[in-house]
Amino acid sequence: MNRNDPCPCGSGRRYKHCHGRIDSAGPGAPHAEALTAHRSGSLERAEALYRRAIDERPDHVESRHMLGVLQFERMRFGEALDLLWEAAERTGWAEPAIRKNLGLALATFLGPQANARQEVLVAGYTARARALKGAAPVAARVSVVLPVYNDARLVARAIASVAAQTYGDIELVVVDDGSTDDTATVVAQCLSGLAFPAKLVRREHRGAGPAANAGATQAAGRYLAFLGARDRYAPDRIERMVAEIARATPLWGFSRVAYAVDDGGGSGGREPHRDAAARPRDFLGHEPASFTLLTQDVAGSSGNLFIDRKLFLDLGGYGDRAQFRGWDLCVRAAEAVEPVAVDQRLYFLGERERSPAPGQTGPASADRMAAALIASALTREAPVANEFCPQFAGNRDLLLRAELRAGRGDRIPVPTLRSLAATWRDRANAAQPRKRNASAPGAADRTALVVLGVYRSGTSALSRALNLCGAFLPERVLAPRLGINPKGFWETEAVNHLDARLLLHLGADWKRVDFVLPQEGPIVDEFLADAGRLLATEYGDAPFILIKDPRICVLAPLWHRALKQNGYRPVYVVPVRNPLEVARSLEAQGDMPTADGLALWLTYMQRVEAFVDSIGAGVVHLRYTELLDDWRRVVDRIARRLHVPLALDRRADEVDRFLEAGLRNHQAADGELEAHFAAAPGDALRAMYRQLLDRCERDAAGAS
Repeated sequence: MNRNDPCPCGSGRRYKHCHGRIDSAGPGAPHAEALTAHRSGSLERAEALYRRAIDERPDHVESRHMLGVLQFERMRFGEALDLLWEAAERTGWAEPAIRKNLGLALATFLGPQANARQEVLVAGYTARARALKGAAPVAARVSVVLPVYNDARLVARAIASVAAQTYGDIELVVVDDGSTDDTATVVAQCLSGLAFPAKLVRREHRGAGPAANAGATQAAGRYLAFLGARDRYAPDRIERMVAEIARATPLWGFSRVAYAVDDGGGSGGREPHRDAAARPRDFLGHEPASFTLLTQDVAGSSGNLFIDRKLFLDLGGYGDRAQFRGWDLCVRAAEAVEPVAVDQRLYFLGERERSPAPGQTGPASADRMAAALIASALTREAPVANEFCPQFAGNRDLLLRAELRAGRGDRIPVPTLRSLAATWRDRANAAQPRKRNASAPGAADRTALVVLGVYRSGTSALSRALNLCGAFLPERVLAPRLGINPKGFWETEAVNHLDARLLLHLGADWKRVDFVLPQEGPIVDEFLADAGRLLATEYGDAPFILIKDPRICVLAPLWHRALKQNGYRPVYVVPVRNPLEVARSLEAQGDMPTADGLALWLTYMQRVEAFVDSIGAGVVHLRYTELLDDWRRVVDRIARRLHVPLALDRRADEVDRFLEAGLRNHQAADGELEAHFAAAPGDALRAMYRQLLDRCERDAAGAS
């Protein structure tokens, strides 16, 4: 192990600063050797060494902790939970790294009930979004509330951005919060001659929050739009916010924000840093906006708020807190009504302090705010109205699972975390894995249909269609996610976990697969052994199973061996989608630029085709567009070519409803790919795509 590598305990520190400290009071050689073996991926050896270290020093917490981490990696979740519980108890629940890792284990136990709730939540949220888009906006006056305090130098620009709005029915309420400079004079000059109602309210200095609240009480509009004196609107800000948010029922929301690139009042800007605001598509692809509001201030500024005036007043307006007043209000508003995040940069942040003064906002104080919000949501007893927000009682498991899975178990209040762990320990130990009859070595009395396709290439749609037509999937599959796969991924959680672990030990991840896949050695032996246990416990005696995880594209030779060793006849389906569509979809989700997405597509598909050529048979290629156009013909082709028992009429109505046209959000003609590479090298990619299309045509012709 390199001493500069991350420590395998999950602390986030380097090995040399954590368990690899020279002065570490560890139990000696077995523990140090175990850590080295663990880091290198020799998990069986690491396990034996950890156990030896515990035998020599039963009171040594870190050997138990790391053995718990190792058992989690090997999907022995019950034993992992026991070991991590014991480590937490022995340290009085004071060690953050232990709580984080225990949380990761607990997240797996929360999976089934959290997944069931997430499926309901995603369906309801998607239906709500469609209904909002389908409803006509109401005609509404919008009152822009602009608090100012000693802003004589910049306020004219803010007012000019209001005057430039393309939406006509507005008024402007400027609240001078006791300025001692020429702010009031500048504001008065700016307000004279405006083409819409405007007024200046002067008051004693009490702070920006109370000033904004005072402006709201003076406003006449149905909706309030706030604006900071140092900030400005895009010209179509109000028009777009009305179009997205103004409805018959009270709503609120915010837009994307950007930093202004100059002081000239233009509409250009650059994206803010993550702690200032996130792009709505970055978080709406994962969860409702109200969930992300517990972990970061995604609105970015109190001026970015657009809200029904009555709702604002009913909430009591901005609170007394000086820090994060906008964030605080957003969280309270989200408890009443789910926000609408408008995916356009319509609010431009002006000058900000270069570094926060003591007591002002910054990354550390934002983390403390997030931790406090999480704790409050998990211990809240009062009911909330918004069924989509994490404070809603039915969503508590979702919030817990999200925090624990993200490695933030140290944010969960210790009594809550300890109670949850105690609840699941007995259940985990009582649960027995499903048994399956042993197959003779080399026998293939079962069939495994494996989907081999890069991310965003239609693998989820294909997998669900195959599943509905008779290919078995375990109950524990990845839950649907908003904006990415709202109808589900249809890949087994355990397969996902095992593949992620193997890539980690190979120094890779799903975006970075420039490794040589080993054919022998401890990592391979342990992968094959764990894959066998996975097949036995997850799939049982099912005679015809479905396996899908895009990472199998780069791990296929090892999965092929594992399936054959466990009595399966492996066969493969390769969905082919225009690489430009794949790359654009990856970019739209915030994963990578289009150029990187094209490179990833090529790397994955080169691995797939090399594997396909090596086995020579038992493979069908098909175009994703074919599946959406005529799934019956495609499934029939797969059944006949691969000799698998897929039944077209088994649940045909469900397949029809599932495979809607909206599953193809990004479309590109084959000619667009040629045009894309007109000024850039792309011979290898174009050659691979042509080869795949030829194989699709060959397989289609062979099935006719």
